Amino acid sequence: MDLTDILFGCILGVVAGIIPGIHSNTFASILLFSNYKNLWILIISSAIAYTIADIIPTTILGVPDEETAIGILPSHRMVLEGRGFEAIFISTLSSFLSLFICIPLMFTVLVFKNVNKFTPLVLLAVSIFMILSERGEDFEGSLSAWRKRLYAFLIFLSSGFLGFLALENSYLAEISFASSIFLPLLSGLFASPVLLLSSEASIPKQTKSVKLPDIKSVVIGSVAGFFVSVFPGISSGVATTTATLGTKNSEEFICAMSSANTANALLCFASLIYLGKIRSGASDALNKIGHIPSIGQVVLISIISGLIALISTIAIAYLMLSKIHSIKPKILSYSVFAFLTILVFHLTGFFGLAVFLSAIPIGLSCSLLGVRRVNCMGCLIIPIMFNYL
Repeated sequence: MDLTDILFGCILGVVAGIIPGIHSNTFASILLFSNYKNLWILIISSAIAYTIADIIPTTILGVPDEETAIGILPSHRMVLEGRGFEAIFISTLSSFLSLFICIPLMFTVLVFKNVNKFTPLVLLAVSIFMILSERGEDFEGSLSAWRKRLYAFLIFLSSGFLGFLALENSYLAEISFASSIFLPLLSGLFASPVLLLSSEASIPKQTKSVKLPDIKSVVIGSVAGFFVSVFPGISSGVATTTATLGTKNSEEFICAMSSANTANALLCFASLIYLGKIRSGASDALNKIGHIPSIGQVVLISIISGLIALISTIAIAYLMLSKIHSIKPKILSYSVFAFLTILVFHLTGFFGLAVFLSAIPIGLSCSLLGVRRVNCMGCLIIPIMFNYL
């Protein structure tokens, strides 16, 4: 095993993570056509590195991918408090710690060999708990909570209907290797509302203080990532949704989200090795090249990749956040929104742009109605449930 291959894979993963609209699976798809000798190492290392570095565009630019979409508001809130670096530090360290928590979990994958029939029940339970966890405003009476739950249910259904249409016709948006229907769908639901509503907020100078992640939240996130990795059809976006239900503050939210994201990426490799099941784009790429590594190789590559990505991401974030306070918030928000619109159109064409513009009102309604934006994850949960009907 060559450390150079791991380093190269980490570079690809970090680059994909910090550039909006690019996924590590994009590079994996392109590399499948190459004759690179140790391609399997690149696939594993880039997949892990990506899950650590993708917190940068989520936090600094407010541009999501499937794994970090619901983390936009908590991380952006910390940026407005001058704690953007702290948010990224907590996220990257949580992801790295989850790699060690996942090692014993990898050997229990065989227990969940036949779980297909339980997938709809798991998704239904997550959906019900997510909606019922809405709370009413103080001094608004006993029916306030149920009014909020009704709003959440309607947003859940609306985003689910849009997600179903988008995913059923995703081929219309797949116009290049980098194309993904998730970009316009999640950017419209999660990123754009934050950008449009926070344009008047001032961005203070970012402190370079650090804070250790909450271990309990990291464990919860890792376990959520584990369960999602063994259930067929459930995406990592659902893993982050499950992990963050019940979190009390931004720090715990980011811990759970980041650890679930990385845990799911790692444990999908265990599902491939032990069950022969493909649960992610990276494991699909490994399967296509016909090289299934051992658990020991996956663990070693993942830990080395995680450490390299941890250091790289923190260094990049330090440089980027040093000047962010000097940019006027309105200019930053509108510039990022314009960039996001152009990116969506360039990568996914007119269909992607239509999905993007249709998703924005749904995302904005969460703030206007006072319910959590996590209910927009119906855009993933409902289409998956339909697949089992």
